[in-house]
Amino acid sequence: MTAPPNVPDLAASADHIAAHMACEHVSGAFVFTKFQFTSQTTAVGEGTLQGDLAGGFSAEYFDIEQRGNGAIHMRAHHTITRSTGTIRTSDEILLLPDQDPAVGRPNSRLHVIGGTGAYDGATGLLHTHGQLNLVTLAGSLQYKGQVCLP
Repeated sequence: MTAPPNVPDLAASADHIAAHMACEHVSGAFVFTKFQFTSQTTAVGEGTLQGDLAGGFSAEYFDIEQRGNGAIHMRAHHTITRSTGTIRTSDEILLLPDQDPAVGRPNSRLHVIGGTGAYDGATGLLHTHGQLNLVTLAGSLQYKGQVCLP
């Protein structure tokens, strides 16, 4: 079965869009210098990024809620600051429990939703994992994924 001749070729359209985006695979680690609850359902954080996106970051965490089996679900926005611009994300974070109640083990999806400078119009997706002691800030969160630029 073939499409009528006046229907656009979707595969060609997808290839055309991909041809205008340059995607780079990235990896590294978030290292926190601050994590602080500002209410029962909000928190802030900041620190540095190591690896391909080396720079600083700040974060706002919200809609924090306890789930079953000790897991904590939250949403967040990260701003990653690099010498060439900023990257903004909109995130879904699940902190899995550890034997140490002060430690969280995140399983996160950070959706790149834009930025400034070299990252204006950026898209992509970063996954994080690792462990972080929310009291001492010991540990780091590894990230890997891709950032796409128009």
